[in-house]
Amino acid sequence: MVFSKKLTAEEFNPEIIMNSGQVFRMKRETKGADGMPDTYSACSGDNDIYFYLNKEKDSWDFACEENQWGFWQNYFDFDTDYVKYNELIRKSSDKFLKEALMDSFGMRILRQDLWEVFISYVISQNNNIPKIKKSIQCLCDRYSDGIHFPKPEVLAYIPEAELMDGTALGYRADYIIGISKQVVEGSLDIKAISKLPYQDAMATLLKIKGIGPKVANCIMLYGFHFMESYPIDTWMKKIITEDYSSYSKDEYLKYINESYAGFQGYVQQLQFYHKRNK
Repeated sequence: MVFSKKLTAEEFNPEIIMNSGQVFRMKRETKGADGMPDTYSACSGDNDIYFYLNKEKDSWDFACEENQWGFWQNYFDFDTDYVKYNELIRKSSDKFLKEALMDSFGMRILRQDLWEVFISYVISQNNNIPKIKKSIQCLCDRYSDGIHFPKPEVLAYIPEAELMDGTALGYRADYIIGISKQVVEGSLDIKAISKLPYQDAMATLLKIKGIGPKVANCIMLYGFHFMESYPIDTWMKKIITEDYSSYSKDEYLKYINESYAGFQGYVQQLQFYHKRNK
């Protein structure tokens, strides 16, 4: 079934979103030619969707199962007004951030499937985006149907040597098996953690083997949608030292938290995309 939604270029740009480091299974399926639009796809949990800009109607068309449309509206966070955030950024005196906004029009913070985003960011630690995507696709090919992410009850019982072989997971395989077993046994309830207050959710994540501060912040932002989360990876460290060099790290984080309270994670995505793009 096809659902149409009016979205401006400032409100939605899949090219920006899928290359922002927050999602690993959104892609451009076909490059439009002869007036035909580019077609994109996304998969999250058990849900699949194709979408494209319908130039005749000046709207985005989303093709998915009727019972999945609610999931996808939540996934794209269509209820949040990102233009409101942009207006606040435009009024700021932050030159780098305003440049980042101009470079990142159409960014949104996705609300991804909790299980998939949990394991995806365990895979992401000390890793780069092409390798992360390759490892995730390998898991889907081997232990699911090639499209959907494998379930915890499958990953929990794979021998570690097998899970490491050809997947580029390395030491992360042990973490994945351990987390999967905890989910299957019931000692780890990811959905319940996502509903805790911010500090409690963060503290709970940090107790899990294989999850450090950077991975925890990514899960908090891209899975649990705590918009105050501000993941700091290698690129963000470069931004702090090169583009905000007048601040110490603590001073910089205080500035972000005070100036952009409630949407720090969105600010981080704009900065991250802009820095990598440069």
